[in-house]
Amino acid sequence: MKKLAVQNLILDNSDIENKIQRIGLEILEDNIDQSKIILFGISDNGKLISQKLIDHINKISDIKIVLIDVIINNGSIAYNSKFDVLNESIIIVGDVSQTGKTLQMVISDLMLYNPSKIKTSVIINRDQTMFPVKIDYSGLSLSTSVNEHVDVIIDKKGRLSVYLS
Repeated sequence: MKKLAVQNLILDNSDIENKIQRIGLEILEDNIDQSKIILFGISDNGKLISQKLIDHINKISDIKIVLIDVIINNGSIAYNSKFDVLNESIIIVGDVSQTGKTLQMVISDLMLYNPSKIKTSVIINRDQTMFPVKIDYSGLSLSTSVNEHVDVIIDKKGRLSVYLS
C-alpha cells in the first residue's frame, strides 16, 4: 500500500507576494547605480516569480528590467532569446534552492558572457546546498531534512503556494 504524503502549507499566495515585494526592494537597493537589470527566470516557476518581481519593481522605479527565460532540459541550458550581458547586472531567479545544482549550472553558463555581477534569488532556500552557490535574496530559509520535499504550486489563476511534505 502506497503511503500518502501529508502536505503542510508553508506560504500562501499573499505571503509569497509579500516575499516577492521585499526581494524586489532588496534587488533595487543593491542595483541603484545600474541602468538595467537582467533577470534569468529558471523554468516556469522562475519565470512567473521574475515577472512578479518586475511588476513590483516597476511600481516604484524606472530602472529597465529585462526577463530571459532559462530552459533546462536533460542537463542542457537554453534561453528563449538572445542577450548581451557584458558588464550587466544579472539575477538568476528560481523557486526553491534544493542542492544548488541548477543554480550552479546556470551561473557557470552565464559566466561565459562576462557579466559585471551575478546574484541569485529564490522564494525558498532549503539550506542544504551541495554546490558552491550563495543565495543572495530569499523569501524564506527552511532547515529541512533530506527526506522532506518542498513544492511550489501555481494554480490556474497564477497564484503561488508553498507546501512541505
